[in-house]
Formats: sequence, C-alpha cells, structure tokens
Amino acid sequence: MRIDHIGYAVKNIEKARQDFELLGYKFEELIEDMDRNIYIQFGQKDGYRIELVSPLKTGPNPVDTYLATTGNTPYHICYCSDDLDMEIKNLENQRYKVIIPAKEAIAFGGRRVVFMINKNIGMIEVVEE
Repeated sequence: MRIDHIGYAVKNIEKARQDFELLGYKFEELIEDMDRNIYIQFGQKDGYRIELVSPLKTGPNPVDTYLATTGNTPYHICYCSDDLDMEIKNLENQRYKVIIPAKEAIAFGGRRVVFMINKNIGMIEVVEE
C-alpha cells in the first residue's frame, strides 16, 4: 500500500485552508459529501497530500469526536490498495478492526473506502485504486 494523504479534522474548512495556503499548499475544489455530512478539500505541497474534513452541518459526522476532544488535528493516514477486499482481510489478520465499512466515496470518484483502527496506532483509511 502507498500513502495517499493525511486527513485533518478541522472545525472551519475555509480558515484551515487559508492557513495551509500560507504554508504553500495548493487546494482542489471543495467537495460536499452529503452521505457523510462533511466538507472535504484536498491540498498538496512538495509531493505531500492532505485532506481537510469539517462538518457540513449539525448532525452526526465522522469528525465530531475528534473536534470535541482535541480540536483541529490530524486524525488518519490514507493508503491506496489494488485489492481493497484482500487488504481488509490482511489488516484484520494484523489486529485492525473495521470501524466504517467499505463504501463508495464521492471524494474519490465513487471508489470504495474503508476506515479501520488498530489500538496501537489509531485509525487508517484505505481507498481502492
């Protein structure tokens, strides 16, 4: 698996983007993911890619817990896999647990993503290539 990006939970995506731009990041268009109730915006600098994720509106979303407990923070590393189903099984054998099952994601053009957690390193995301 190769690293695709580092995900940041942010309260205000516009303010976070502006501060990352001051560091030299260039951003893609803002994505509204209605299924997950979040805004997403990818940025890149020096070959590194980040994903800003913030709540779309009040209601359940994947970043509420992080924002409530720690505020703005990096919270996952995303990896790409040629065979998502096989990768999930391999990671489960390495003591990772699925916390958000594989599902198509608008931010990746409909490719499936899964979120898994390992108690020793935290959460990862895996997206199919």
